[in-house]
Formats: sequence, C-alpha cells, structure tokens
Amino acid sequence: MAKPIISIIGLGLTGTSLGLALQREETNFEIVGHDKEPEMSRRARQQGAVHRTEWNLHSAVDGCNLVVLAIPLSEVADTLGHIAADLQPGTLVLISVNAMQPAIEFADEHLSEEIRCVVLHPILNGVGGTPSARADLFDGTTICLAPTLQTAPEAVQLASDFVERIGAKPLFMDPQEHDGIIAGVEYLPQLLAAALMRVSTGSPGWVEAQRLAGRQFAQSTELLSSAEQMLGTFQANRDVLMLRLGQLQQELASWQLWLSQEAAGDDPEALKRALEESKNARDEWELKAEFKDWSTNDAPAIDQTPPGMMRQLFFGNLLGGKRASRGDDNR
Repeated sequence: MAKPIISIIGLGLTGTSLGLALQREETNFEIVGHDKEPEMSRRARQQGAVHRTEWNLHSAVDGCNLVVLAIPLSEVADTLGHIAADLQPGTLVLISVNAMQPAIEFADEHLSEEIRCVVLHPILNGVGGTPSARADLFDGTTICLAPTLQTAPEAVQLASDFVERIGAKPLFMDPQEHDGIIAGVEYLPQLLAAALMRVSTGSPGWVEAQRLAGRQFAQSTELLSSAEQMLGTFQANRDVLMLRLGQLQQELASWQLWLSQEAAGDDPEALKRALEESKNARDEWELKAEFKDWSTNDAPAIDQTPPGMMRQLFFGNLLGGKRASRGDDNR
C-alpha cells in the first residue's frame, strides 16, 4: 500500500518547521514540499523538513491526501484556484494564515464540496528574538482552527490531530471573532511599527537620529512580514483594523492629556499611574507567554473517540485519541 502524502506549499518559517515537527516521531507518510523560490525548497530539503520537493505546483499536490498552504494570505486565492482541479475527493486542505475569515471565503470560492478545508493560525508568542525554522517551534503554542461549513467532523478531527502531532494545542474559534482579536494584537502592532518608521525617517533630524537609534527603536519598528503580505492582511481586515485604530487614537489622546496635566501640575500622578498600569500588564503577559500558561478553565473537553480511517491512515495509533502534549510529560 502506498504511503499517504502530505504536501506542504510554502517552505518558509512555518512550512519548514511543520515538516520538521511532523517527523520527530516515526512516520508512515511522505512529505512533499514546494516553494516558488527554488532556494527555499533547497534549504527545506537540506534541513530534512521534506522527503522530496517538486518545482511544479501541480506535481506537488498530485495524489496527496493532505495539503498545507503555508503562504501569505495574498497568495491563497490564486494558489487554491491553481490546485483545485488536482485534488482528489476527500483531500484535507489546511491553510495557515493570520486572517481566518478571508481564507475561508477563498476556500468556499475555489474548492468543491468534496474537498475538506480547515484554516489554522499558529500563535508564536515567544518574547524576544526572531524565530527560525526548527522542529520544536510549535511546542506548547496555541494554534487556532476554523473549518469551512462543509468540512466533515472526521476531517476536523484530523486537523486537530495534526496540530497535536506537531506539539501544539488546538483552539477552535469563530473566524470573525479570531480576526477581531488578532486585529488588536497583530495587525495593529504591525501598522504602528510601519507608522513609527515613517515618522522617524520623515523627520529632518533622521540623518543624525539613525545613528542613535538602538534596541528600543529596533524592537518597536520590527516588521517580520513583507509589504505585500501586510497589505493583503490589512485590506482583508480593513473594518476591524479601522476599529482598533480608532480605539488607539482615543488612547493616544488620553496620553497627550496626561502629559499636559503633568507639565501643568493639574494631575501629576495621572501619567505615572498609566505607565505603572502598562508596565504591570506587560510584565504579567510576558510571564504567561514565557511559560505558555494562560490559566484558563475553559479548555475544550477531550475527545476520546476511536481514530477513523483517515486519521489512522496518517498517524496510526500514535494519535489514537488526544495524546498528551510534550509539556504534560514534565508535570
């Protein structure tokens, strides 16, 4: 019997790390990789993230049972359009993006009802440093999932098992709710970083200031995505981003008031209180992020149903139910 095939489209940070994570335990499937940049494919193959690569997109998904799109949101619609006719009935497509609702709409538009699809978003909330592709990148992290309406429960369970296989914790969310939350903690910080960079470089004193800009400036203006990737995300989530931007403008107006009050002596403690509240909140979040402990009692119930044919096809009995995450081994 031929091995099941997992095809990973996009071999950047996410795609390469997924391939590495999937192979930390014994595998009974083949991983095929594709990236439009040949150098990215070469690196992923060299790192052992995939068993083989295909330069042709259609060849990369030929005969596969599970497809992972680890590409920018701006490329999802075209990619789905190109591969839709190549996918066999029952194939599960996982789309890894940070904007769920637009991705689901793309899937509904381009994929037939015979193709299953789940959108996922890995939350890489490590503090400090730039992440690099590695097998343990997703260990203990939360991965949000949102299936399309026509996706069968068995395929949804397989997506959840996939997430646990790479060491992460699945969290099913309404896609619109997800995008509204992410607008405040991901899209808005990106927009702020871009705006701060423009304000700084547009200043007449930038020639001298750039020599003095240090770690604080570097962290505050860090943009990990390309301009094209950010543009696609901002356009797809324009309404929620505008809402968050309006909230930020109101908050900035308050800070402007506190600064003026402190200078005038009207309420000299207001600025200090705001700074202390912000610092305490940031420290609390950083501690939780470091240990990936969010202290919630709202965890979903564990599903102990026996593995179906599709799940057994990929993972055998390794994921026969919900297996414990790697973090549980140390408790």
